[in-house]
Amino acid sequence: MYKRILFVPVLTLALLASCTTPEGLRDFDSEGWKADTYACEGKRSELVGAFEKIRKELYGKKEYVLRNLLGKPDSEELLERNQRIYYYYLEPGAQCKDRSRMSDANRVEVRINALGKVSEVTYHQPYNAAKPD
Repeated sequence: MYKRILFVPVLTLALLASCTTPEGLRDFDSEGWKADTYACEGKRSELVGAFEKIRKELYGKKEYVLRNLLGKPDSEELLERNQRIYYYYLEPGAQCKDRSRMSDANRVEVRINALGKVSEVTYHQPYNAAKPD
C-alpha cells in the first residue's frame, strides 16, 4: 500500500519535469521565436545570435524539448527509418507568400533521429557570427 501512495506523486513530478525546458535553454526568447512563424516579421533574424549560443545544447535533446523551445516547425520532411528534419526559417522570403513551398531563405535544419532525439542542427546557408562564449 505504501509503495502505491509514493508512486503517484513521484510519477506526477516526473511528468511535470519532462515537459519543461532544460536550465541551459531558458535564457533563449522562446516566445519571440514561436510568435514569428515562417520568420515573416523579422523577429527570428534578431534571435539568430542567441540561437547560435544554445544550438549545440540541443544535441541529444528529445523532440518534445525542441518543440517546447522552438514551437511547431515551419516545415518538416520525413526521411527513411522514421527520421525527420524540422525547418525553422530565419529570414523573410518566398515562404511568406506561399507556405506550401520551400523557400531559399536561410533556415535552421534540425534532424531528429529514429529515437526521437536531436542528432544534427545546421543552417541552410552558412551563418557567420562570432563564436559564443
